[in-house]
Amino acid sequence: MRFAELIARYPTARLATPNDNARILEFFERAPMRSAGFTVQYRRRPDFFGLLRYQADRAHVLITEDAAGAVRGIGTVSLRPAWVAGRLTTVGYLGDLRVRFDRSAGPMWRRLYSEFLARSGEIDELADCTHWFTTILDDNRPARLALGSRRAGLPGYVPLAPFTMRNLIVRLPIPRAGHASRRWQVRDAAPGDRERLAAFFEENNRRLPLGFCGEFERRLARWDGLSVTDFVYAAEGEEIVSCVAPWSPCQVKQTVVSRVPPALRLLGLAASFLPRPPLRIPEAGEPLRSPYLTHLTFSDQLTETARASMFRAMLDHLFDRWRDADWHCVALCDFVDWGLGRALRGFVQQTVPITLYAVVPPGRSSDEVNALRGGGPPAFEMAMV
Repeated sequence: MRFAELIARYPTARLATPNDNARILEFFERAPMRSAGFTVQYRRRPDFFGLLRYQADRAHVLITEDAAGAVRGIGTVSLRPAWVAGRLTTVGYLGDLRVRFDRSAGPMWRRLYSEFLARSGEIDELADCTHWFTTILDDNRPARLALGSRRAGLPGYVPLAPFTMRNLIVRLPIPRAGHASRRWQVRDAAPGDRERLAAFFEENNRRLPLGFCGEFERRLARWDGLSVTDFVYAAEGEEIVSCVAPWSPCQVKQTVVSRVPPALRLLGLAASFLPRPPLRIPEAGEPLRSPYLTHLTFSDQLTETARASMFRAMLDHLFDRWRDADWHCVALCDFVDWGLGRALRGFVQQTVPITLYAVVPPGRSSDEVNALRGGGPPAFEMAMV
């Protein structure tokens, strides 16, 4: 069975095509992500499908429409090769769910999602997918309440990996704690490091839950503006033990925060009187200029203390390189299992708690999630959400 055949059973739903781009963008931008503390809008101009191409080579966009043809709901499905418990498989990310809720829209979306997950093994485009996952802001009460439903026939959501989205706004000019070790050298990557970096990234992902497979080279080919020379890595002798690459998906995604906390507004105002302002606080409604720390990978031989120290050394190296960068913040996905916050003394930061969930299709056992536990945080890039 083709995916479109199953969706056709729902009269208002179908798979979207690039011809729907303008209408999807208009709807998406009227449905921001809300939490108790702030409202975030992700703009996907000029091409809604652009971020999906960054995510994976295989993706689908589901939309529902009203009688006049206006979009009333949207959800996306991205599939990529991944390592799970040492075996190569396919995993699927469920994202971008926005629904204009009314008496019929909410129940219809629940039925649609439940059926395509339950029958994914029968659908040609999804049959090879063995694990599904998604992310939810911890402060998004409506979404968390929806996940808490345990009614029969609905998917199960199992917390897999909590993390903190850390937005590093400025590094204060205070004495550094000497994080770098004589054992390691932090270096800017050169074109000649490409093969070694690819091998390090791939080998360590092979041991991670949802580990990336083939992503290093694919991203260099598909992510606009990313090159090997953007990477920074730490080495012990000639052995790479950690790496990171700052990069922004701004060509296909812009993040807008509608309300800036008063303390940050005051800090930005005070800094504006300095000859060289050390930080730039966005105005409400202004798109954030923010690179993400992507490809953040650590050797599994590192202790917790060594990992934090090495991360701080790479971060200081980057901030030294960025003295005149016109950015609002630098975004970091810090899993609880990493605990990198301990290495951020001297940084002003804004944090958002988020959890990555395994999604268990109806009729399947949550015991399948056990294959995704252990081995450290799962392979995940917040830049792609």
